Amino acid sequence: MLISSFGAILKTFRKRRRISQRVLAELLGVHRNTIWSWEQGNYLPDSKGMILELARLLYLDESETGQLLQSSLTGLSPLWSVPSRRNPFFTGREQILQHLHEQLSTNTGEVMLRAAALQGLGGIGKTATALEYAYRFAQYYAATFWIEAETTESINASFLRIAEQLSLPELEKADLSQIITAVQRWLSDHRDWLLIWDNVEDLEVLTRALPPTREGSLLLTTRRQALGTLAQGIELSSMTPEEGLFFLLRRAKVLPKEASCGDLYELREKMPEESMAAQELVAVLGGLPLALDQAGAYVEETPCSLQDYLALYQVRRAELLSRRGEPAIDHPASVVTTWSLSFEQVERANGTAADLLRLCAFLHPDVIPEELLRQGTEFLGERLAAGEADAFQFHEALRVLSTYSLLKHQVQECTLSIHRLVQAVLIEGMSEEEREMWQWRAIHLLNAAFPDISPWNWKLCERLLPHMLTCAAGISESVVALDLAEILRKAADYMRGRARFEQAEPLYQRALRIEEQAVGPYHLRMAAPLYGLSLLYWEQGKYAQAELLGLRALSIWEHALDPEHPDLARPLIGLGLVYFNQGKYAQAEHLYRRAWHLRERTFGPMHSKLISPLINMADVYNEQGKYDLAEPLYRRAIEIYEQAQDAERPLIAYALCGLARLYSRQGKDEQAQALYQRALLVREQELGVEHPYVAEPLTGLGIISFNQRKYEQAKRLYQRAIRIAKQALGESHPDVATPLTHLADLFVRQGKYEQAEALYRRALRIRQLALGESHPLVITVLSSLATLSQRQKNYLEAELLSQ
Repeated sequence: MLISSFGAILKTFRKRRRISQRVLAELLGVHRNTIWSWEQGNYLPDSKGMILELARLLYLDESETGQLLQSSLTGLSPLWSVPSRRNPFFTGREQILQHLHEQLSTNTGEVMLRAAALQGLGGIGKTATALEYAYRFAQYYAATFWIEAETTESINASFLRIAEQLSLPELEKADLSQIITAVQRWLSDHRDWLLIWDNVEDLEVLTRALPPTREGSLLLTTRRQALGTLAQGIELSSMTPEEGLFFLLRRAKVLPKEASCGDLYELREKMPEESMAAQELVAVLGGLPLALDQAGAYVEETPCSLQDYLALYQVRRAELLSRRGEPAIDHPASVVTTWSLSFEQVERANGTAADLLRLCAFLHPDVIPEELLRQGTEFLGERLAAGEADAFQFHEALRVLSTYSLLKHQVQECTLSIHRLVQAVLIEGMSEEEREMWQWRAIHLLNAAFPDISPWNWKLCERLLPHMLTCAAGISESVVALDLAEILRKAADYMRGRARFEQAEPLYQRALRIEEQAVGPYHLRMAAPLYGLSLLYWEQGKYAQAELLGLRALSIWEHALDPEHPDLARPLIGLGLVYFNQGKYAQAEHLYRRAWHLRERTFGPMHSKLISPLINMADVYNEQGKYDLAEPLYRRAIEIYEQAQDAERPLIAYALCGLARLYSRQGKDEQAQALYQRALLVREQELGVEHPYVAEPLTGLGIISFNQRKYEQAKRLYQRAIRIAKQALGESHPDVATPLTHLADLFVRQGKYEQAEALYRRALRIRQLALGESHPLVITVLSSLATLSQRQKNYLEAELLSQ
C-alpha cells in the first residue's frame, strides 16, 4: 500500500514538472526502467539520499519533500536541529556543494579534512549554501545541528535548542555552561554528525565550544579569510550570469521555481524586454544573491515588472538596496544593513583600511593595481598615504578588510578587487562633500600614474584604462575640470593607438567640451585633444574633418609657440598625413619638410626624432615615382633607428614597409619580401595580430606572392588583410580598398572576371566616397575596370571608363 502510494505521488510530481521517466532517470543516474518500476509500485528507492535527490530534481518544497519521504517510510533524522526551512529558490552552487560533500565525508582520521568553511562577502550566499547542503545531504549524517554564531546570545540559544533535541538531563539544572559541556560530551561520544556554525566572527569562541575529539563533520560560514588549521576554506563568489538569471526570474515569480532552460528560452521569445531587463539587473547587481533576492522580493510584493525595477534602480539605488522585503527568514538584513555595520567596524579598527576602501569605490571593481597607489601618494590623503608608505601598515589594512571579505588581495598579481555593490553602498553612504573629495583623489591619482602613450607602456595603460573610464563615467557631464579633460584625452590617445576608434571619439569630444568651457577655444590646452581627434578621423578615412581639426590645432600651437619650436613638428606631420592620403603631395611635402628641419635644428641630424619626418618625406617621393629621392631617406631613417636607444619599435615598420613598397615597384621582389616580413613581425609583436596596421605588410606580401604566381598564398594574404582592415576600420575605409583591388587583380589573372568586377566596383565606391573623383587611387581602379571590360569584350563600357 505504501509502495503504491509512493509511486502515485512520484508520478504526480514528475508529470507536474513535465519531465519523462527516461530524462528523470538520466538526471538521477539510474537505469531507464527504474523510475517506471518505482511508479508501478514494484519497489522503493534504496536510500533517503535518493528520495531527497528526487525532490531536488522535481523542485519539491519542504512539505512536498516530507510527503514523498513519509510515503517511502523515510524522513529526516529525528536528531535534526536546523531552524530554517529549505529555500525553494536555491539555484546553482552545484560544484561547491559536491566539493563540500567530498571534503566533509572523507574518512581519513584527520580532523582538518572533516572541517570546511564557506567564506566570502556578506550576502554572497554562504548561509543559503550551508542550508542547502544540510537538507540535500541529510541522509549521510546521524544528526545535524545548527549554531547561529553571530552573537554570544544566539550561540547560547542554539546550544539550548540542541540540548532539547537530544533530551539531555542537564537541561533540568538550567546552568548554561553545564548544558554546553553536555552537548560537547554528546558530540565526543557519538559520530557521523554534522555541526554547522553559521556567521562565525570570533574563531576563539568557536574553538572553545568544539568538543575535544571529533568523529563528525564541521561546516562554518564566515567572512573571515584566515582560518589557520581550523578548517579548509571554500571561497564563494558571485553567481554566474546564467545562475543569477534563473534565480532572479524564479524569485520574482516570472518563472516557476521548477523552470527549465526551455522555459527560459520561451520567456526570451515571448517577453524579450523583460528577459533583457533581468540580464541587465543580474549584471548591475554583480550577481550577488542577496541583492537578487531583494530585487525579486520587491517585484513580487509591489508588484511591478523587472523593467520597472531596473529603471527605478537607476535613480533610487540607495533606497532599493536598503529594502529587504518580507518575509526574509534566512537572511533578514538588507544589502545596506549587512555591509554598513562592517564599514563601521573597519573604520574603528583601521582608518587606513577604511580610506583604501573609499578610494576603491571610485575605481573599476576588478584588477586594481597596487602600483597605482604607490605612484601618487600625494593624492591619497594623510591616512592612506601614511599607510602606503609603511608596508606593515598597508598589510594591516589589507588584513582588516580581508576579515570582512570587503576587499580581495591577489598577492601574485599585486592587485585588489571589490564587489561593485560594495562600491555602490559605500558611495551612497558618503556625504556630497566626501564623495567629491574621493572622486577627485582618484582622478588625480590616475592622471599621475598614466604613462606616455608608447607601445612599451601599453600593458600599464591597459591596466589603468578601466579605472580611468569608471572614474570619469561617475562624474557628471556638466562638470568642468581640467584634470578630468586631461585624463579623458589620455585614455582617448591610448585607445586610438590600439585602433579602438569608436571608444576614443566620445572621450576626445568630452575632453574638448570641458577644455573649451574652462579656458576658451584658442587656449594652448585645446591643441592636444584637437590634434588627437584629427588623427582619429585620419585613421578612419574622414579626411575633411581631420583637415579642419588639424589646421585648428596647428594654428593654436603656432600662435602659442615660437616659430622654431620643435613641438610644432607634431601637428605639421599630422596635417601632412591628411594631405598625403588625399593625394595632395605638394602640400604634404611642404609640411613634412618643415617638421624635418625644425627637429634637425633642435636635435641634430641623427636623432630619433627625425625618423618620422624622414619616412613621411620618403613616402611622398615614393608615391610620385621619385625612387632615387625616396630610397636614401628610408635608409637614413632605418640607420637612425638602429643607432638610437630611445626610438619606438613600431616606427621602424613604417620605413621597412615604405622601402619594401619601393623595391616591389622596381621588381626587386626578394628584397621587398624580406622587408615586408620583418615589418609584419614588428607590427604583430608590438601592436597585435589584429591591428589594422598589420594589413599593410600582409598586402605587400600578397603582391609579391602574386608576382611569383603563388596565387593561393596571395589570396590568403589578401583575404586576411581585408578581414583585419574591415574589422578594425569598417567596410568603407580606404585602407580596405587596397587589398580588395589586389584580390581583384588576382581574380582577373585566374579568369574569374565576375568576381573581379564586383571587387573593383566595391573598391571604387569606397575610394570615391573617401577621396573624391580625381584622386590617383580612384583613377587606378577606373583603369583596372576599363581593362577588365576590354577582356570581357565590353568595349563601350571600357571606353566610358577610360574617358
